[in-house]
Amino acid sequence: MYDLKITGGTLIDGSGAPRREGDVGIRDGRVVALGQAPEPARRSIDARGRVVCPGFVDIHTHYDAQVLWDPLLTVSPWHGVTTAVMGSCGFGIAPTRVHGRRAILRTLERVEAMSLAALETGLGADWPFETFPQYLDAVEARGTAINTAVMIGHTPTRLYVMGEAAVERAATADEIAQMRAIVTEGLQAGAIAFATSVSPVHVGFDGKPVPSRLAARDELLALAGAVRAAGSGMIHYNLLREPDFAMFEQLHQASGSTVCWTALLAGQRGAGGHRETLERSAALIARGLPIHPQTACRPIVIEYDFRSPVVFDTWKLFEPVRRAVTPEARARIYADAGFRAQLREEVAGRGGRDDYFSAGRAEGESRRASWRLTEVSYCEQEPPLVGRRLHDIARDRGVHPADLMLDLALLGGAPVRFRVPVVNFDEDEVEEILRDPNVVLGLGDGGAHLSQLCDACYATHLLGHWVRERGALTLERAVHMLSARPAQVFGIRDRGLLAVGRPADVVVFDPATVAAGPLERVHDLPAGADRLISRPRGIDAVIVNGAVLPAPGAAWPAAHSLPGRLLRNGAATH
Repeated sequence: MYDLKITGGTLIDGSGAPRREGDVGIRDGRVVALGQAPEPARRSIDARGRVVCPGFVDIHTHYDAQVLWDPLLTVSPWHGVTTAVMGSCGFGIAPTRVHGRRAILRTLERVEAMSLAALETGLGADWPFETFPQYLDAVEARGTAINTAVMIGHTPTRLYVMGEAAVERAATADEIAQMRAIVTEGLQAGAIAFATSVSPVHVGFDGKPVPSRLAARDELLALAGAVRAAGSGMIHYNLLREPDFAMFEQLHQASGSTVCWTALLAGQRGAGGHRETLERSAALIARGLPIHPQTACRPIVIEYDFRSPVVFDTWKLFEPVRRAVTPEARARIYADAGFRAQLREEVAGRGGRDDYFSAGRAEGESRRASWRLTEVSYCEQEPPLVGRRLHDIARDRGVHPADLMLDLALLGGAPVRFRVPVVNFDEDEVEEILRDPNVVLGLGDGGAHLSQLCDACYATHLLGHWVRERGALTLERAVHMLSARPAQVFGIRDRGLLAVGRPADVVVFDPATVAAGPLERVHDLPAGADRLISRPRGIDAVIVNGAVLPAPGAAWPAAHSLPGRLLRNGAATH
């Protein structure tokens, strides 16, 4: 007898092979029958008119802290994710010394826009770990609803060894040796990768660069070499806009492993700028070098307010804002006539050498387009403004959009929020990137930027928008991009395929209705902090290791054990 049988569905196995009709039999957490499943079952799911496919593998999340108070890892499973990779961009909370906790939480607050109050309340005063192996043990012991894999991050490792000097200077040879030993230990304990970031947009506490950005080349390559020394793992490398192909090759040579870099997005380098990157990536693959760009299928839309105006993090003009520690200090800057005059020059592309548009004419045009698309997303003081573009409101009022934005920011009461598409909003260009066989889909960012965006719904968006509405991808190709492809690139050995003998991670969805729902703002984080969520449409069932997850928002049965597994070095150990 099967524990669970899924009958009459359209089977898409994740490999890219054509669909077929059939049943799935599941016993003891594994697929034991596929196509024909003649035995009776304790529970059945009628999948007529539905697609039955492997669970989705999200390779870019930031649930490292959230997993310790929210083992369901909401909202990712709602949208079909059954495996989440944490520790992206080299950020995380382990290893962390007791006296270094404040620094790591302030780093996450600033760089990933996580609520400090939520982090402190959710994690509490008694962290059950200090080292990275202890962190893995804590995650495994507490349990998760879905499978997790963890990358060991450069930033916490650097803070662990150097303290707050990690944001001030290069490391000494002895410090590099200590970091390499920690990374090697983490990989041997089960880390799936070593992750780092050199992106200038990654600004940490007190407006200083995140620790990994201060690493010299010898440090980066020494830590990449830990992957070779450990005998497992890969490299996740984050940069901003200009791909560093020489460094990609050096990281591969040092590690002897795959390099996945973040991110290749439409509009980063001006109109059509992605094509050269795709061509150079294809040339690397043709030489046998496993170096893959990571991309996104949603526009990168940031929602922000002027308590922490993250979209301006790369603007030199906003350096005093980044260093201001009180609301009053920030308000004085926003009201200053000189600051406002400079901002007007910057957004027009006429600022100084270090202004926002200085990277090149084509990129400047893309960013000016982004600026023109900025809209008001929340305004308790003037509700009719919500959903309107800043430029349209400014035109109606006869003021400059930059002055209007700052005037709204200075209104009393609840902070006014703005929404801006930063990159990846030219759909023709996004389609070109998605159709390229050498990219890997990710950048869901689950657990991060919670009050600013929700892209953890990217899987249902891909299936609804890019497959059904736009016809850019076949269902077979889209499911492959969501399952077997990211699992293969990240070395996740036992997930991503619907096959006999494999763990029963399965999604059942309606191809006629599947979609990501609209963004909603809720206040369900610790300390009452807010976040944006998206509810799924057309997802009938999400199954992890043979267990059907409760519907979004439903409570778990009291006696129900969490079915997720920690994937040490890319596979479950039990």
